[in-house]
Amino acid sequence: MANSVSASFKEFWSRTMQRKHFKNDVFRAIASFREEAVLKKGDTVNRPYRSKIVTQTYVRGTAFVVQDLTDTNEQLTVQTSKIAPFYVDDLDELQHDYALAASYAEDASVALGNFIDGDVLGEYDATNLNVEDDDMNVGGTSGVGFTINTGNIQKMFAVAKKKLKRKATTTGLFAVISPDVEQVLMEYLAGKETQLGDNTNMNGHIGKYYGFDLYVSNSVGWSASLSMATQPTDGDTVVLKVADPETAETTITLTFKTTLTPTAGQVLIGGSADAARVNLGKIINDNGTDATDYGRLSQANRDLLIAVVATDSPSADTLVLKGEGKSFIVVSETFTNGTDTWTANLQVQHNLFGQKGAIDVVIQKRPNVEFKEVPDKLGRNVAPWTLYGLKTFNDAKNEFVDVKVRSDAFVN
Repeated sequence: MANSVSASFKEFWSRTMQRKHFKNDVFRAIASFREEAVLKKGDTVNRPYRSKIVTQTYVRGTAFVVQDLTDTNEQLTVQTSKIAPFYVDDLDELQHDYALAASYAEDASVALGNFIDGDVLGEYDATNLNVEDDDMNVGGTSGVGFTINTGNIQKMFAVAKKKLKRKATTTGLFAVISPDVEQVLMEYLAGKETQLGDNTNMNGHIGKYYGFDLYVSNSVGWSASLSMATQPTDGDTVVLKVADPETAETTITLTFKTTLTPTAGQVLIGGSADAARVNLGKIINDNGTDATDYGRLSQANRDLLIAVVATDSPSADTLVLKGEGKSFIVVSETFTNGTDTWTANLQVQHNLFGQKGAIDVVIQKRPNVEFKEVPDKLGRNVAPWTLYGLKTFNDAKNEFVDVKVRSDAFVN
């Protein structure tokens, strides 16, 4: 009877539990894992590269210049360890069936894979090649994003392929595009998806276009630059709207205050614009002192910003955000000084085009689940974890392209 009840409950549980929504990993399809076979022990992969050989004109009877050759070593270090632990009480396990803990452990393993995916796609800033506004528009501006539309999406593919071909990269090409870019592509194709071919499979692969294997991901990188040269006024705000597969869009409001209450989301202005900007970076990075530099955000909001890094530039009076695995974040502000604002063409979604295997990944320990007994509780800690490293080596910096699509007009 007990076994029958347990089986019935498990069936009921599987039928009544709501579905979970996760991002679709693409890194397994585009990265190289060749070093995993080499790195059995230790934490470092060494890969040197040779000096460039340059030809010269020889003049008869004149000494030629002898080149000094040097080998430069580069290293990939396996040092990123991520964990997604949770506690399961024996009483809950007894009453809710072990399938509950197993389901959460599976969810955590997927979340760890999603983090690696965002980290790999965040390598966009390691390449030498970019598609920017000046590549897409006559008289465009270098170093900033371009607005994608049905009139230029074909050119985006053509320019990216040209830049790769100039570096002799012509085979095994991939393009990781966001759902936003995919929408424009579908509108351009006018519903004729057959032009993408029929060889779709897992990892977000939707077909082939312009010689690129197409993958759709909502984990592509994103960046933005906040210009802030003036000391904020008490009550001025910076707003981040973050979307997540598991939740509706979340609005995170950061409010500058002369004196902290403290309340979650408050940022101390301090004695200057520089001080205020530094404190704004601290609350986003969660690396300052709560109730001194800022009022710490809720755990849920900190989780949404876990892969967003803010970097202050005192010389430029800017705070630059880099978001890995975010696709894009909608940003705004209510500064009293109208010259302080988010730079529109620097709100960029970084779609990645290139040669498969350009980015090296070593996963020394794939997402693994361990159960740890808790001495003073009737239960166990469940600890899913992974250990990995990644790197874009020197020889791969011309093997993929950062395609900079403006996100300032995107809406979550």
